[in-house]
Amino acid sequence: MFLSIITPTFNSEKNILKNIESLNLQEKIFEQIIVDNQSNDKTIEIINKIANYPFRIISEKDNGIYDAMNKGTEISKGDFILYLNSDDWLEPTTLKQVRELITKNPHYDIYYGNTKYYNNDKLIFGKKSNLKKLNFTNSISHQATYFKKDIFKSYSYDVGYKIAADYDLNLTLKKKKFKYFYIDKDLSNNSIGGYSSNLEISFNDFLKIQLKYNGTVLGLLFTFMEYRLNFFKLIFFKLFKKR
Repeated sequence: MFLSIITPTFNSEKNILKNIESLNLQEKIFEQIIVDNQSNDKTIEIINKIANYPFRIISEKDNGIYDAMNKGTEISKGDFILYLNSDDWLEPTTLKQVRELITKNPHYDIYYGNTKYYNNDKLIFGKKSNLKKLNFTNSISHQATYFKKDIFKSYSYDVGYKIAADYDLNLTLKKKKFKYFYIDKDLSNNSIGGYSSNLEISFNDFLKIQLKYNGTVLGLLFTFMEYRLNFFKLIFFKLFKKR
């Protein structure tokens, strides 16, 4: 099997159908593993109503989103892994494009592309991933990154981080000289819901990561600048939402 898509869920009834419908339009070269943190809404009911769809469900208590992602990875069968949040979705031909590019460029470990960010179905901005900036900012979105599964024989997400373990993992893999291939296409559509509640946690996580990998004044300065940038984005999102 080409790909396993890992999707953590918790009370995701408002978003999960859009996620699955976007995947149901793709080439059937994947499985979706839904790792549900014992939702008490209709998330599981909605999923189970979808017929002829390649998914598996784990429903048990987890220790946050990265614990769920690790659990899904452990039982995955695909040659590659994509982590797609329950409120994110793909365009209809995304997996076909990715498969073709990987087939033409097989000697890499990680394939990554660009993302578009939405708030209440309104496009806010697009983000081009940039590996060169990774040392100082989380410049690669995990929702637009395809990992060779073999990587996870030796590595996993650090559940000590709340929202930046994907950044920590990419820094580790980059420093270990894993080979990245850039796909200059929009590979995922990401929701920015919950952004405001994550701002302080984001700063704390990024501060820990900069101290771990850089430990320099410059690294800490970049962390502070990213925090300020995220703060102004938050203000913009709130103003935009009122329109």
